[in-house]
Amino acid sequence: MGAGGRMSAPPPKKSVEADVHRRVPYTKPPFSVGDLKKAVPPHCFNRSVIRSFSYVFLDLTVAFLFYYIATTCIPSLPLPLSLLSWLAYWVVQGCVLTGVWVIAHECGHHAFSDYQWLDDTVGLILHSALLVPYFSWKYSHRRHHSNTGSLERDEVFVPKPKSELAWFSKYINNPPGRVLTLAVTLVLGWPLYLAFNVSGRSYSRFACHFDPYGPIYNDRERTQIFISDVAHPPIAAPLRLIGVGLVEGCSGDSR
Repeated sequence: MGAGGRMSAPPPKKSVEADVHRRVPYTKPPFSVGDLKKAVPPHCFNRSVIRSFSYVFLDLTVAFLFYYIATTCIPSLPLPLSLLSWLAYWVVQGCVLTGVWVIAHECGHHAFSDYQWLDDTVGLILHSALLVPYFSWKYSHRRHHSNTGSLERDEVFVPKPKSELAWFSKYINNPPGRVLTLAVTLVLGWPLYLAFNVSGRSYSRFACHFDPYGPIYNDRERTQIFISDVAHPPIAAPLRLIGVGLVEGCSGDSR
């Protein structure tokens, strides 16, 4: 620029890492969990058996309705419309059954009713029908809530130090990589976590949600882990009939 012109100096580069550290809270908040609970209206803590069961019946009714529509209507559609319809059905039905899973999740938190035995009975039936070991997950999930974000004691989604990140992490830190990570997590993440403790807390020996004598559980919990394992075959048996109907429907599309 010539004399008398204004030359703006480039702004100093900010250290992204330093900025992140400044935004991370390092002192205790000026309130406690008890203070937060007191701010919630008392009626929000009232548990209604009738209302809770209404959610169960509503979700199951919608799920069976979608199943009936899918097995009745989709096989008569021409290709490739039938295949696209099956994909849409799987997505929609998965969302509905996630609602059923959440109800069982609330049973594990004793939020379904005022009766622990009723919560455990409903939770055991619903989770077993979705191939989830109810008591096994109930106890590990409770510890997750007690130790959320802890590098040593959290039971799932354990944060990793930067030094322990996989070598390929930098290559999937982008939109396509996140989509791939999300797909793998949704399809394989849940069964791998239950069966092999993938993404779970590190133990000195093999940990599994189906093993009553695994390191995840203590002696007082082992009997209920057995109950979860034994409940799977009889409660999940109807899934075979549902699966047969779906397979027959897909087979009819291909003929």
